[in-house]
Amino acid sequence: MPVIRSIARALFCFIVAFPWAALGDSTPSDRAAAEALFRDAKKFFAKKQYAEACRKLEESQRLDPQGGTLLNLAVCHAREGRTASAWVEFQEAMELAKQAKRTDRIRLAKREIAKLEKNLARLTIDVPAEARVSGLSIQRGGERVGEGAWGTAVPVDPGITLTISASAEGHRSWSTEVSVSPAEQKTLIVPRLEKSPPRPPEAPTAKPGPHTGGEQRDGSSRIAAYIAGGVGVVAIGVGTYFGVRALSKKNSAEKHCNGSLCNQEGLDLNDDAGQAATVSNIGFGVGILAIGVGTYFFLTSEPAPAEKPPAAKSAGVRLVPSIGARTSGILVTGRW
Repeated sequence: MPVIRSIARALFCFIVAFPWAALGDSTPSDRAAAEALFRDAKKFFAKKQYAEACRKLEESQRLDPQGGTLLNLAVCHAREGRTASAWVEFQEAMELAKQAKRTDRIRLAKREIAKLEKNLARLTIDVPAEARVSGLSIQRGGERVGEGAWGTAVPVDPGITLTISASAEGHRSWSTEVSVSPAEQKTLIVPRLEKSPPRPPEAPTAKPGPHTGGEQRDGSSRIAAYIAGGVGVVAIGVGTYFGVRALSKKNSAEKHCNGSLCNQEGLDLNDDAGQAATVSNIGFGVGILAIGVGTYFFLTSEPAPAEKPPAAKSAGVRLVPSIGARTSGILVTGRW
C-alpha cells in the first residue's frame, strides 16, 4: 500500500509537471483562472481532500481544457471513488496521448484503466418486450438512455443514488431510485407502464336559442301573465263595485220620480247611476281582456329558475276610477 500511494503522488506530480497542448480555445483570463484552480487542486490532493481537489480540477478543465488537467482529473476521481468517471476520463486522456504521440501517457492510462475495470460498478437497465410501449422514454439520472443502451451493463459511479424513470404518452410515468456498490453488477427491470385513465368528456356548451336570453324571455312572459292577471282581477273588482253602486243609485232615483218625470234630486241620482254603470261596464271589459291576455302568457311560457312571487310585481299596478261631469272610466297606473 505505501508503494501504491507513493506511485499515486508521483503520478500526480509528474502529470502536473508535464502538461500537453490545450484542447480548445480559451481567453487569457480563463487560462489564468484555470491555472489558479489547478494549483489549489494540488494542495487539496496533497491533503487527501479528494472531493475538493476534483471540483477544482473540473472547473479548471472547463475553463481551459488541457490533456494534463484531464489526466489529473481522472486520477482524482479514482481516489474519490468515482471509478466510472475516472475510467472514462483515462480513456479520453489515452486518446489524446496517442494524438500527441506520448507513449508514456498511453502506458500510464492503460495501466489505470486495467485496474479500474476490475472494480467497476455496472448497471443494466432491462426493458422487456412487453414493456416496450410506443414512445417509451427511459432516463437515468436525468439523462436520456437511448434504446441501443437498453440491456447493456453500463459503468456507473458506486454509492451514488440514481433516479431511473420511464414515460410514454398515454401512460402513467414510473420512476425508482437505485444505488450500486463497488464492483457490483446490478440489473433493473423496467415494468410495463399502466395506461392513463381516460379523460372525462367535456360538458357540452349550451347553445343559445334563436332568441337571446331564452330564460329571461320565459321569466318575463310569466311575470307579464301575473301582471295582466292582477289587472284583470282588480278591474273586475272595480266593475263589481260600480255595478252595485249603479243599482243603488238607480233604486234611490226611483223614489224621486213618477214614471219618466223626476225632480232635480232624482235627475242627479239617475246621472250618478249612469256614470257608475259605465265605469262598471269598462271595469268588466278590461278585467276580462286582461285575464285573457294573462292566461295566454301563462300557458305559453315556462317559469324562470329564480322567479319572484307575482305579488311583488303586481303591487306596482293600480286601477283608479275616473268620474267627471260628463265622462267616466278607469285609469290604469303603475310600472310595466
